[in-house]
Amino acid sequence: MSIRVGVIGCGMIARFHFSGLEKAKATVRWICDLKAENTAAWVGTGARVTTDWREVVADPQVDAVVVATVSRLHKEICLAAIAAGKAVICEKTLTENAEDSWEVVSRAEAAGVPFFTSYMKRWFEAAQQAKRLLPSLGRIVSTHVRSHQPWGDTWTGALPAREPGAPASAAPSHLVSTYGGGMLVMGGSHVIDLTLYLLGRPTRLFALQYIPGDRDFDLHVSALLETPTDGTISYEALASPLSRTGFLRDGWDEQIEITGTGGKLTLLTPLWSHVEQKTALLIHDDEASGQRHEYRYGVDSPFDRAIGAFVADIAAGTQTAQSRITGYEVDQVIASMVASARSGQRVVIPWRG
Repeated sequence: MSIRVGVIGCGMIARFHFSGLEKAKATVRWICDLKAENTAAWVGTGARVTTDWREVVADPQVDAVVVATVSRLHKEICLAAIAAGKAVICEKTLTENAEDSWEVVSRAEAAGVPFFTSYMKRWFEAAQQAKRLLPSLGRIVSTHVRSHQPWGDTWTGALPAREPGAPASAAPSHLVSTYGGGMLVMGGSHVIDLTLYLLGRPTRLFALQYIPGDRDFDLHVSALLETPTDGTISYEALASPLSRTGFLRDGWDEQIEITGTGGKLTLLTPLWSHVEQKTALLIHDDEASGQRHEYRYGVDSPFDRAIGAFVADIAAGTQTAQSRITGYEVDQVIASMVASARSGQRVVIPWRG
């Protein structure tokens, strides 16, 4: 069964959604963006074009919507789509705070519509193999998570900053108005999702967040997260000034290292926008055999794999590929990190659901 989709937001990341929808044999009925240059590449698909997302949501011939707009619009569009009985695939982060995200996923649960927040890194074959191998590690005693992303010369003012002395009420920077935040939200959210996918919910955390005085977004966040049974997780997200680090030497230095009594797993992920040319690597050090196994896979876009699974669920009217509350869970960890950094105290994560 081919589902009928409206794509709302046709900016930089939309090409991955269009690719996944095409491979999943979904029919794109609408494309929506405020900028004609963003929709131009997709006009030849036969889809209708609009600048008003409400037209897409109101169409009874649309089964699902992809929400790939700026983050501040996600809540309104998602709630309207859910109210109209549409399935939803929403880009990350789900909303700009945990309360709004919980409202959205709660509405989706109550309506019984398939709902997915598109955290695609859990769809790398290497990440899924790591999940399968986790039981072989025995008791987890240490986890290190880091996302060092090459942001260029951000530490000396290369990214837009507010005017010197601008009040806190001044208009937000481009990063905040478009993505909802800096390094934690833009880059660190994906590895938070990977951590939750592999190890489940932490219970408490303590975080530090560095926001330069002339900015309204962070460049560095570090945290210690406590888990019920899997020890402490050390987390770091950094806007890195380096361009030749990482396992592919392209400046993208992102990995999760999980150590247990029976071995260690090291998952290394590539630059998100290069997943059509690069793929993740998993290294398994097995204590019992003394062997190291490297899991290298062919290039297979995790966007395509994620969207393929989402479309299959939507066609079947099921929710098996991923929980509806995935986006909320990431936003709750982000909110707790921010709360801890502001208070200087360890916080209990106030989980819902």
